[in-house]
Amino acid sequence: MIESRKLSLIVLLVTVMLLIQAACMTASNLQITDPELTAREFTGDLNTRSSMAVLTGIARNTKDVPARNCILTVTFYDAQSNCIGVASASRESLAPGETWSFTVQLTGPDAWKARSYDLKASNQ
Repeated sequence: MIESRKLSLIVLLVTVMLLIQAACMTASNLQITDPELTAREFTGDLNTRSSMAVLTGIARNTKDVPARNCILTVTFYDAQSNCIGVASASRESLAPGETWSFTVQLTGPDAWKARSYDLKASNQ
């Protein structure tokens, strides 16, 4: 009898954990439009040289429910498709249909080499 209760409890806990995990892995509600990549090199000697790559655009919540914990993660690449850095932007929430004018900025000595990017949008 006790073993049966333990087994039932374990099955219940596993089921609850799977439901929670499924709820956290919902597809993003965010649609990205008008992305624009710019890169700038700043002057400086070899030890202090710095540059910046900036991705701007608009994210829209396409669902009928609020999008929470919105995160945009951008991986920047040079002309040879080498990763030169990763940066992100976040927003606490977007109401249904609401838009967000976002800016994701990467700074560093090689950021000016950015020619392409991979953008991942996530939310809960």
